[in-house]
Amino acid sequence: MTARTFLTVAILGAAALGAWSWQQTLQVEKDRDEAASADVAGFYMRAASFVAPGPDGQPLYRLIASEMTHVVDSELIEMLDVRVEYSQETGAPWVVTAPRGKVRLDWETLRLDGGVTVMVHAQDREQPIVLVTPDVLLEAVAQRASTASEVRFTSGTDFLNAVGMSVDLKDGFVRLESGVNGRFTP
Repeated sequence: MTARTFLTVAILGAAALGAWSWQQTLQVEKDRDEAASADVAGFYMRAASFVAPGPDGQPLYRLIASEMTHVVDSELIEMLDVRVEYSQETGAPWVVTAPRGKVRLDWETLRLDGGVTVMVHAQDREQPIVLVTPDVLLEAVAQRASTASEVRFTSGTDFLNAVGMSVDLKDGFVRLESGVNGRFTP
């Protein structure tokens, strides 16, 4: 083998090794990009609506959000501009609004926050009853809503302030937990 042949084989071998090495680098980057995209895979919806049936098959509540996002491997769906319309058996529906919310994938537990407003038009009152609190946990199957935060309960000029609240959505019963003060005419 002449020096020239040896040099040619060495150059071709180095080129082959360089090409193989470069291809391996590209494969590692591709695998890394696929892994990164898998971390953020999920779904995103705008102007989304969901209706949950009650035990009798009739709509129990309707959940509306300007945006819903679910990331793979998460148990929660995150929402923006949330509205929940809950149909109670004893009267007018409850309407709950919040800037943000999270709902479990089983659609049974909703956590709303960012300033929650709950409104119901009671049959025996001219003015709607409005409850305002920073956050609320809605339990759809148990038909309850609760918070440990401050609550302002108003109807027209009547008001009550409290810390903590639980609501039986089925019967329309509201229980203010502690520190209750204000003026409310039954």
